[in-house]
Amino acid sequence: MSPSYAKATAAFVPANELPQPDPAFLDGLQPANRKIAPRSTGQKGTTTEDVDYTPPLTPPSETANHDKELGSKKQHSEADSESGLKQRKSNSKSKAGPSASEGEKKEAPGAGFAQSIKGTVSEQRYVPTDLDQRIAQPWVPRANIAATPEHPYGTTAGNYAELNKERPVLAQHVAFFDKDGDNILWPLDTWRGFREMGYNFFWCTFAMCVIHFFFSWFTAPGVLPDPFFRVFIKNGHRSKHGSDTAVYDSEGRFIPAKFEEIFTKFDKGNKGGLTFREGVHMIHAQRQAVDPIGWCAEAFEWASTYILSKKKLFLFSHSTDTDAFSLLRSLAPGRQSIRTVYDGSLFYIVAHAERQRRAERQKKRAQMSFVQKLVDSLPNPYRGWTTENRAGQFEWTEDKFKL
Repeated sequence: MSPSYAKATAAFVPANELPQPDPAFLDGLQPANRKIAPRSTGQKGTTTEDVDYTPPLTPPSETANHDKELGSKKQHSEADSESGLKQRKSNSKSKAGPSASEGEKKEAPGAGFAQSIKGTVSEQRYVPTDLDQRIAQPWVPRANIAATPEHPYGTTAGNYAELNKERPVLAQHVAFFDKDGDNILWPLDTWRGFREMGYNFFWCTFAMCVIHFFFSWFTAPGVLPDPFFRVFIKNGHRSKHGSDTAVYDSEGRFIPAKFEEIFTKFDKGNKGGLTFREGVHMIHAQRQAVDPIGWCAEAFEWASTYILSKKKLFLFSHSTDTDAFSLLRSLAPGRQSIRTVYDGSLFYIVAHAERQRRAERQKKRAQMSFVQKLVDSLPNPYRGWTTENRAGQFEWTEDKFKL
C-alpha cells in the first residue's frame, strides 16, 4: 500500500518549517491587478495567461455598508419582536441576480395564464389584471378599512377610518345600529336604525325580522339560540352567508379585489354603478347550489342598498341611446355609495340628511290646515318607498358624520 500524501510530503517540507509569504510583497500587491505568470498546459507552444487564482476581497466601503445593513436588520427584528409582529420569511431568491438590469421586469412563475375561455361564462365577466398597479396588494384583505383605488385608505371623511380602526369592517357595517355601544344588537335597535335612515314602517319591521331571525343564532356566544334574538357584533363573522359577493371574508375583512370584480363583471357600459337589473344579475351569478337562505339574504341586502342609495326602486330601461344612458348612470347606485355601505359610513350620511328632511317637513306641517295634515299623515307609497332617501345627492363632508 502506498503511503499517504501527508506522510510523503512530510519528508520534504516539515510542518514547523512551512514557507511564509514576504510581507513587503503582499503590501505592494493589488489583488485586482495581480496576474499569475504564464504556465505550461502540458502541450508544446500553449500557455494559459492572465489567470488569477487570488480570491476577490471585499472593498472596505462595501464591508461598512454590509455591516450597516446587518445592524439595521437586527434593529428591525428586535423592534418587531418587541411589538409582537410576525413576519413571514421568503425563501425565494431572485433569478435575475445582481447583474440584471434595473429596467428588466422579473416575471413571476405561472405568468401567461388565461383568465377566460371563449364560449364560456368567463368570457363575459372580466376580472381586472392591473389592479395591483392602482392599489397595493388588492388581494390582501383589509381588516379595518374599505379600501378601493379611489379611496386606498378607506373613508377618511370625518376621520371615520381613524375612529373605527379597532373594529373590523363587518363590525363597522353594523356599528351604526348599536347606539349604546355594548356590541349587542337588540331587534329594536335594528328597527330604530332603519327608521332613522328614512325607511318606512313596513320595511323596518321586515328588515328587523329577517336580520335577527336568520343571524341571531349564529352570533350567539353559546350553542343554544338567544331567546331575545339578539345579534352579538363580536361574533358577526359567523353570520357570513353563501351566495354573496365575497367582499367580506370569513373573518369580516374587506377584500378590494372582490369589490372591483362587482363592477368589472356586472357594470355594463362602465358607468361607475349598478342598475337594479344588473344587481339582480349579480345575485343570480353569485348564487350557490342548495343555498336558498343565501339567495334570499343577498336579495334582501341588494334591495336595501338600492332603496338607500337612490329614489327609484325598479328600473327596466335597456335603451342604449345617449339620453337613456345618462339616465341609467344617474340612477344607478355608484361605487362610492356601495363601498360605504360595506363600512357603514353611508348610514351616518343618510341619517343626517333624513334629520334635515324631517325638520323641513315639520315646518311645512305647521303651516297646514287640519285636513291637509290628515291627508299628509296617510300612508303614501311614493313617500315611503322612493322619496325618503336621497343619499346620492349629498356631498361627502365632515359635518355629515354625526358619530
